[in-house]
Amino acid sequence: MSKSARKPTPRGRARRPARESPAAGGARERILAAALEVFAEQGFDGARTRDIAERAGANLGLLAYYFGGKLELWRAAVAAAFSELGRELGAADPGAEVADERERLERLLRRFVHYVAKHPAFMRLMNDEGKRDSQRMRWLADHYVRPLADGFRRSVEAAQASGSLPPLPGVSVHYIALGAAGLVFSQAPECAYLTGVDPTDDAFAAAHADALVRLLLGGASEPREM
Repeated sequence: MSKSARKPTPRGRARRPARESPAAGGARERILAAALEVFAEQGFDGARTRDIAERAGANLGLLAYYFGGKLELWRAAVAAAFSELGRELGAADPGAEVADERERLERLLRRFVHYVAKHPAFMRLMNDEGKRDSQRMRWLADHYVRPLADGFRRSVEAAQASGSLPPLPGVSVHYIALGAAGLVFSQAPECAYLTGVDPTDDAFAAAHADALVRLLLGGASEPREM
């Protein structure tokens, strides 16, 4: 064997790419975005890593290199989605500070609507995982859903204490807001077929956010900058 011959890659280990081309620099991000879509469409069990790689325009070996197995890829895709959602919800308010608890809750609702309008696969995946008592659902709830739900509950309680929101059960408010905010986007194909409206359109998303705010908080507030 010549000195230049390479040693074989040990079994069970993905070979590290020697160097990624500039075009492949965003491969990890493309894989995560594609994974969220495929898991949302096919469910965890039905999703194939080969389909994810194809949609991402990436080599199948990169999935194993970056993430290992399918469960690790699913968790990474979920983590990336919640990280982006957290940035959206926690974005700095332009201009003056929030005037009261009603406005704080209103901005939270508007930001959530705009996020799920841009990422309908997020709502589809969450709806699918939330309907069964599984280890993945519990992992999602413990790591990501519970902290957001607790923050939303505190905003709801503050708005109720100030009289901006009726004294409804917190669990009901949580799921009423979640369903009203996201259902139309998770079922975008049905909405488009029945009504001819594309709910992911920016103008529709803004109007939908305004409708949600009026439905929960009352009044005729104008759409606000987020």
